Amino acid sequence: MTKTITAYLVEVEQRTIRAVEIDPANRLTDIRRHIGCDLIDMVRVDQHHCVVVDDNGLIDELPCFTELQDHDSPLAGNLLIVETVAEGETASPQRSIAEIAGMLTICYPVLSPAFETLNGPFVFGSRITGFAITLRRAVPVAVATA
Repeated sequence: MTKTITAYLVEVEQRTIRAVEIDPANRLTDIRRHIGCDLIDMVRVDQHHCVVVDDNGLIDELPCFTELQDHDSPLAGNLLIVETVAEGETASPQRSIAEIAGMLTICYPVLSPAFETLNGPFVFGSRITGFAITLRRAVPVAVATA
């Protein structure tokens, strides 16, 4: 029986991070399935860890994006954190899920309605005149594996 690899899956729209299993025999298929894309890229976190990302994630419209500590470019889509060993093989991360979560900031827009009050001879109330858009930031919350 083949030993599975543990990886950390960041589900950005839920703003969560959790441990998932990867079958070494179907590594690429499992990685693609977890992050939901066909073409992947790897972003180095440190000497041992990488974030696997959707290579085309920044091309599409984004409901949110992720900032990685000490990395200049934003990351888009779900992320998978793995360790890479000297031979280039994928392995389970050495760092804890809390350490990895602390290196990530998920950024997402929030729309706040602006109202005006209507006071007229036949109309009373309010209506929306537009929206203010703010960018909120959150560290992903670790959740138990289902």
